[in-house]
Amino acid sequence: MPSTDHDRPALADLIAESHACEQSGDISTALKRAHQALELARSGGMPEDIAAALVCVALYQYHLGHFDQAKTMAGEALTITLPDSRTCAEALRILGNCAHEAGDLPAADDFFHRAIDIARSQGYRRMLQSCLHSLSACVYQPRGQFELALAADQEALRLALELDLRDLVWFSLEMIGWIYWVTGHHKQAQGIADQMREYVPPGSMAEGYYLCLCGDLALDGENPTSACELLAQARSIAEKIGDPGLNAEVRLSLSRCQRALGNAPAAYRWAEDALSTAQRAGSADLQGQALIERARAAWVGGDLGGAEADLKAAIDILSPIQADYDLARISFYLAAQYHQQGQPEANPAWLEAVQRITLGGYAFLLERERHLAFPLLAYYLNSHDPQVAARSNQLLDHLANVPPPPLSIDTLGRFTVRQGGQLVPDHAWRQRKAGELFRLLLVSPRRCALRDGVIEALWPDRPPAVAQSFFHQATSSLRKALEPDLPEKFPSRYLSVEQGEIRLHLPEGSQVDFEAFEQYIANQDWQAALESYQGDLFPGDLYSDWAVEKREQLKQDAVRAALGAAKQTMQAGEAARAYKACQRALALEPWQEEAVLLGMQACMALNDRASAIRLYQKLERSLREELDVAPQEVVQAYYRSLVAS
Repeated sequence: MPSTDHDRPALADLIAESHACEQSGDISTALKRAHQALELARSGGMPEDIAAALVCVALYQYHLGHFDQAKTMAGEALTITLPDSRTCAEALRILGNCAHEAGDLPAADDFFHRAIDIARSQGYRRMLQSCLHSLSACVYQPRGQFELALAADQEALRLALELDLRDLVWFSLEMIGWIYWVTGHHKQAQGIADQMREYVPPGSMAEGYYLCLCGDLALDGENPTSACELLAQARSIAEKIGDPGLNAEVRLSLSRCQRALGNAPAAYRWAEDALSTAQRAGSADLQGQALIERARAAWVGGDLGGAEADLKAAIDILSPIQADYDLARISFYLAAQYHQQGQPEANPAWLEAVQRITLGGYAFLLERERHLAFPLLAYYLNSHDPQVAARSNQLLDHLANVPPPPLSIDTLGRFTVRQGGQLVPDHAWRQRKAGELFRLLLVSPRRCALRDGVIEALWPDRPPAVAQSFFHQATSSLRKALEPDLPEKFPSRYLSVEQGEIRLHLPEGSQVDFEAFEQYIANQDWQAALESYQGDLFPGDLYSDWAVEKREQLKQDAVRAALGAAKQTMQAGEAARAYKACQRALALEPWQEEAVLLGMQACMALNDRASAIRLYQKLERSLREELDVAPQEVVQAYYRSLVAS
């Protein structure tokens, strides 16, 4: 029986189904449905329908790396659709994406801005969101224009959230997170990754990019080996979907991971795989990044000639697209390599690197590559060439404005400091009272102290000249503990000593546990305060006079928190939790009579009269033996009522 129009799926349904397949990660089925939509549209003969279907096919051809086919389809759609239609804007966006992959960023910039103009003038807010993200990802980011990229994607994210476009939110989040990661804002990047998790369907391209971002962040965190597992999951998704961009990005991350773990041969193989993927896709910026990563792996593996050749090949690819950040990286790596080998090209390469870094605002690169950058900068600051020395001083000024990694500081019940996720080793704090000076500054008002006050606190019995020498040694050791790669004459970004005053600077994103505890107390969030109080402040400094007042204040606040939690839970009818909170208070202060009274009441609510009596008797005995006093009358009265009952 022949089919009728009623039996054939509607064009809109086929296009919607193709989009649904894309979201689930099944790009090949999405393309099949799009071709069915195009066949249906051509049979109908309506130009706008044909254009819409062409754009749908072009989109999935693009995702599969078939950029010429995508360009042809989008170009055809542009010739038959209305000039101010959504389809026209979408065709321009796809053409912009294809121009980006071909390395023609000026053309991509033009296509995206034309699409954005249509979207803004016609009120196509969903289209505007997509075009802003494409402009960010395909023009601003490859050029290293990170501030523009961030601004464009932040607007795209705002639109996606306002319009409840859950399927599009992750695009902007991934780019924003990546920019934060590259520029060294790891806490913000982690926050974006956490937010992104909500918008990534399992097995989708979104999850692939999410895992890739998480893997990169893990490399800089407390457990770098966890990056391998995250990136293995991302690779599995990328290979199933077939998106060349994701496949190349995953392999670049895998190469970085293996290099960080000391496996140069594996890092080289992954970079080579990323390069092959990018070459098949024809993506200029990804080819350039893969060559840079392969050069880094070759360098670590001892193949300096191969590293230099790859870096120069990357210049040839990236220069036409004005990839300023990557070109700055290449100049820097060449300068470092030439300097390491004592080659005469080192000076001009360094000058070019300095110029690119300062003009592009890429001083954060020095922090990312501090083990290479700091010794190199220290060397050229002392150059006999006045131009080299002057430029190096200019770069040092830029570095001073780059915040160092944030610190996560535990002080309650233990003392540990993590710097950007990495634990500062214990031995660093034991050098010449570096740790004690650091802890003293932590509890000082505004984290600063007068030099004479520090000397009086740490070396009260030493002659003035000796104490002054010890102060300078401790300051130098603390500087080294926080920034071990920092050359001697560099200004510390954590510590300043001026006009007899020493000050500790904690960068944005730093966390101090006792400050968080104090905030919980201020908010009367008793349970959170109790959970955060892990013991005495600075347990290693129990006999240091400078720590006594702050330690006792925090301890009394912990008792307040325990009593507050006990009262709240008793009022809520949770007697067992109330009793536990009372026990916590009594562990901190054994003679806390209010805690005993509340604990007795909690015991009675639990029908445990014997435990209530034991609480009172223990208190009475302690007060009599230690202070020769009796419990308060209210506590005695409650006890008598228990005995009499």
